[in-house]
Amino acid sequence: MLTNNQKIILCATNHSLTAGLWHGTKLQSYQVFKNQDESHTTFSQYMAKHEGVNVYLIVDAVEEDYKLEALPHTTGNARRELVARKLSQFNRNSVYRTAHFINRDKDKRKDDNFIFVALSNTDFMQSWLDVIQAEHVPLVGVYLLPMVSQVMIRQMKLMAPHILLCERLSSGLRQTYLHNGRLRMSRLTPMTDVKVEQLSYFYLVEIEKTRLYLLSQRLITAETALQMVLPAYDETSDKIASSISQDQGIECKTVDIMAYANNSHIKPATVKKHPELLHMQLLANGHVPDNLAPPELTKTHNIKNIGRGIFIAAALIASIGLLLAAVYLFQAYQLSAKADEVATKTARQLQQYELVAQNFPETPIPGSDLKRVVDIAKTINSQTPAAMMQVLSSALQSEPDIAVSRIRWVQTNRVDIQDENNVEQSAANNAQANNTAQSGLLQVGFINAEIRKFTGDYRAALATASRFAAHLRADPAVMQVQILQEPVNVSSLASLQGSTEDESKAQRTPAIFKLKVVLKPKGSEVAS
Repeated sequence: MLTNNQKIILCATNHSLTAGLWHGTKLQSYQVFKNQDESHTTFSQYMAKHEGVNVYLIVDAVEEDYKLEALPHTTGNARRELVARKLSQFNRNSVYRTAHFINRDKDKRKDDNFIFVALSNTDFMQSWLDVIQAEHVPLVGVYLLPMVSQVMIRQMKLMAPHILLCERLSSGLRQTYLHNGRLRMSRLTPMTDVKVEQLSYFYLVEIEKTRLYLLSQRLITAETALQMVLPAYDETSDKIASSISQDQGIECKTVDIMAYANNSHIKPATVKKHPELLHMQLLANGHVPDNLAPPELTKTHNIKNIGRGIFIAAALIASIGLLLAAVYLFQAYQLSAKADEVATKTARQLQQYELVAQNFPETPIPGSDLKRVVDIAKTINSQTPAAMMQVLSSALQSEPDIAVSRIRWVQTNRVDIQDENNVEQSAANNAQANNTAQSGLLQVGFINAEIRKFTGDYRAALATASRFAAHLRADPAVMQVQILQEPVNVSSLASLQGSTEDESKAQRTPAIFKLKVVLKPKGSEVAS
């Protein structure tokens, strides 16, 4: 499916159909079918023998319409819609039609110039199209022969601005007018019953008719210098060119069509016998003009292209899958080799360890017990008094006259815990608290502090202690602050002691107080 490089190119005229089979750009064989019922059956058998081969149809007909139009410059969908609307206006009843872009004007508007072409009568080729549709032939498109002729003019590098190409084909005399190498109009005249000695006169009459038509369509003026180009198939072409130059005063140039055919990879003898094969060869070489066929006629070819695209995509995906599978297999092989290497090294290290471990002294404590001790130590030390220290530090910055003499930090799930001077009992409580869920424990701190530079003003000492407690309560991390001992005993049961001696000789009692600070559980302060 991917390597099929064959194509069939057809050329339909009013009287016959020429079918050629190409492999790439090389003509393999050709066959001519007359426009008769027997030939239609033979053609059907011919197409069935070449099932699935793409087909191109060139039409060389008398019933051709041409119209030159200038359209506003547009792009994309707007351009397609404008061209489709103009095509409907140009030839509403024709199914085979197209718009060929010529060039763009160089004036201020810069309009797009199109030539609209159509086949006004397709009865002569309907029988061939019926066979194509019945055999489900992948028809690529339908093309006009004059649109292929302009390729010939460009390749021959004929640079005259006004050229009238006169080709003698199997269907008759084809006159194609080209302006700056671009098709403007073409006219086919049958040459039945025209003798060789009458060719010069026949050419003169038909060329004059074409010139008058060009004048009427304002494609040329009376002063326009036309250059006639005659493909020279034999000596007759030179005589005709000489006669036209003398009688009409028109510049007439002959070109060596045989040499051109040889350069186009087709035998000159074949072109001399069937001149339309040269145009078919140009199409086989890749010079495909604009398509006149409606979408329903090329449906089989479009479905074939979709299937071809799916096949290519599937082949590409399969190739990528195989490539990835090969890469993964290679990586798996490398990983397996590395795993074997690591396993070998591990076994060697274990063997060396066992040899060395034989000389180790016996351990009085089993390794499992040591691991349990380490785990317990990690659990105990998972919380630190850093948060409590940060809260106290922030409050002490506001009260610089307070000096902390003792801090006891406890983790517990009880708010009413009391201060204990027994250090061992305190450590036991901490250990018991750490064995519970850490997220539900409270941090409790017992702080012993003293007011420095105390002068005996107990009212000021009480106010200082109260302010310090207020600073602690204002911290968002603190849940509760309790003054356990005031800097002076304010109880009515307390006995008064003192001396009335001179103040300088009196020994003042230090202003010591004690607080209990409870922090909020971990995470509750973020929620609040």
